[in-house]
Amino acid sequence: MSHKRGRIVEIKLKRSIVFNSNKVSRATVEIDHINFGLDKKTGFLNKIKRSNLTVMDIEKFLMLLDGEEIMANHYKGKVSQFSIRVNCPVAGKFFGKEFIMIFDTHYDKSDLLHTITIFPGWR
Repeated sequence: MSHKRGRIVEIKLKRSIVFNSNKVSRATVEIDHINFGLDKKTGFLNKIKRSNLTVMDIEKFLMLLDGEEIMANHYKGKVSQFSIRVNCPVAGKFFGKEFIMIFDTHYDKSDLLHTITIFPGWR
């Protein structure tokens, strides 16, 4: 799937996690949004990459949520949106550095996490 926010992929997690008491086995990943970010004025992807994370890297970030109980930042209907700070679990130059992960869950799809974006938290 592709639109102004770029390529979006759905993956089956290698291992299910439990997040907010729900068993999560799938994730929707906005991979281009994660790597390029959005231009605040146009809403389209930036031209220059801010990271080079793969879908497998994003899955490592999602594994950090296993066993967590976190309050949502916002609610819109049946969607709960979360914004949390995490240390990068991916080996390489960003390992251990702080990132901000924004994702949401949908009440009717409790087995699915929608990863909206992950970006460096040190800017």
